[in-house]
Amino acid sequence: MNHTSLLILSMIVMTNFLHASTEPKRIIVCTITKGFRHASIPHAEDALKAIDDASPDFEIVQWLRQPEIKVPAPPEKAPQVDRKAQELHEAMKKSLQALCPEALRENGIDAVIFANTTGHLPLPDIKGFAEWVRSGGAFIGMHAATDTLQEALPYTEMICGIFDGHREQVPVTLHTGDKDHPANGGVGEIWTLSQEEMYLIKKHDRNQVRSIWFMRHHPNDPKQTGFFPVAWVRKFGGGRVFYTSLGHREDIWSTDPTLPDRINPVETAAEFRKHLTGGIRWTIGLETGSSEPNPQTN
Repeated sequence: MNHTSLLILSMIVMTNFLHASTEPKRIIVCTITKGFRHASIPHAEDALKAIDDASPDFEIVQWLRQPEIKVPAPPEKAPQVDRKAQELHEAMKKSLQALCPEALRENGIDAVIFANTTGHLPLPDIKGFAEWVRSGGAFIGMHAATDTLQEALPYTEMICGIFDGHREQVPVTLHTGDKDHPANGGVGEIWTLSQEEMYLIKKHDRNQVRSIWFMRHHPNDPKQTGFFPVAWVRKFGGGRVFYTSLGHREDIWSTDPTLPDRINPVETAAEFRKHLTGGIRWTIGLETGSSEPNPQTN
């Protein structure tokens, strides 16, 4: 190959590289539920759309939403309930085909968000999905994402935590594990929420994650001191993971000042969106921040 051919080939490779590096990152958002369905999900979708609209360097390219199939409640006859339940299950399976590793690769997906998903979602290949993240993908989980696929070890290992219950909603003071990380959202050392449903998390290995927000005592029992994780990031093989347990209440998601029964001020919702934005941007490589585990944080 002569020098001219080499030069042309180098220019083509460089042009393709620059084009790929300037293309917006591609994200799929899933809000499908097999278990409890949070009333805040429409507000979560609105918030994520607003974040998307304000972010020219990434875009939500697909929404996986709950199929519009109603399963009759008792005392409807069992055959009708079973038929509708199976119809809903099959519709979910069809939607979730978008998360099979082959589809993620073919469609150039950079990240997947689980926003208040619950239950054993019928993913086509749970192990393959986790391996897609491990091989360089990105996963973002919000609130009930730890109440999803609880019996699926590849998933729970990836997210590094399982929902272990909650009690009544309470005011809460959060402490940061890394005030300089993008997922801190620029909030600082302390973050005070007027009210939220705070998850307890089990199967959480502090030696595998970098804590972003945590509580210094049980949310409903101040006398029970210790480390109670709220939000973290981690490297998972060649991929990245960000999880936050916040996001139960509508007024955590919504910045609408006229939202009925608002307890958390609009400013808190705005901070939450910055928390999410920073976490998303970190997972897809648009912001820098440490993933070094910080188990000494307290």
